[in-house]
Amino acid sequence: MSHMDSLSGGEVNMRVVSDIKYGKLLKATDPTAGDSAHPTLRAWRIFKASRSADAVLTNEGKRTPLGLVILATLMWISRRRNLVLVEFLPAVRRGIKGALVTRAYKFLLPRVVAGAQVMTHWEKDDYAHRYGIPKERLHVIPFYYFDDRLRPEPARWSPAGRTRYLSTGRNACDWDTLLEAAEGEGWPLTIVTRGTERARVVGAAARAGATALADVPRDRHDKMLASAELLLVILQEKAVSAGHVRLMSAATFGTPVILSAIRGVEGYEHLAVATVPPGDALALRNAVDWFLSNPESVRGRMDAIRARAIERPFSKYLAEIENLLHSSVG
Repeated sequence: MSHMDSLSGGEVNMRVVSDIKYGKLLKATDPTAGDSAHPTLRAWRIFKASRSADAVLTNEGKRTPLGLVILATLMWISRRRNLVLVEFLPAVRRGIKGALVTRAYKFLLPRVVAGAQVMTHWEKDDYAHRYGIPKERLHVIPFYYFDDRLRPEPARWSPAGRTRYLSTGRNACDWDTLLEAAEGEGWPLTIVTRGTERARVVGAAARAGATALADVPRDRHDKMLASAELLLVILQEKAVSAGHVRLMSAATFGTPVILSAIRGVEGYEHLAVATVPPGDALALRNAVDWFLSNPESVRGRMDAIRARAIERPFSKYLAEIENLLHSSVG
């Protein structure tokens, strides 16, 4: 055994290098901890530390496309195929840079990826076709439905003390449709955006009588969600998984969700009390009207959501990621 920590799952002790939170929870070694260096240097440090490891566990979001290409190139040169990617959901990229990343992924990933997690069933076929990764190396592991690190079980829904509608997010948010639906309705709406987006939507938010905030810290965000009457997860169709963290957080705190039925949430619709077509402001208004007019139906749906959420906590999800590691390179 090297200086690296080992994963002890099943019958195999596995030495893993990882720069993501799941790696830390699984006691992997992180050679980039606290490192703010350029993606090239961080990729080199991961590669160097991984030469005596059984697996490298990372994701595109942490590595960045450039960092993942560099790491994959180093692994290809050294003829190693023990890269495991989790939450693999690369966006469809356009322009010259996008085309270069796609071509690099298509050449490198089939040669170095031992296993990759995808979030929905359709992505398995899509990524196998787009990047040439053999289907047997792509594993559908749905996101968790509630966070048992925060609560032992999902909160029961009760309208008591809940005073606002909330809409938050950093990816695939359709603020235009949301605010069009809200205008003139008098909704007690607060939206939480990226700091870079707030300036674009603040005028429309004011016209709709909504409050626009940006980059709210996680603990404050959780308190806002726990006290919200309704969460509006209104998304653009971008042919990539989106909205899963918001759905999980709402189920954890017992907050009803109205959800845009984009392709990226296929298989997760049961975590919402109602779904609406993407880009349809009128359908969204009607769904909110239904929510307000049918408290008993909402209660029944929230009971069903809670029962489903209990079946898939974070702890189960983490165990499945560990199993993915062992099945890919063990």
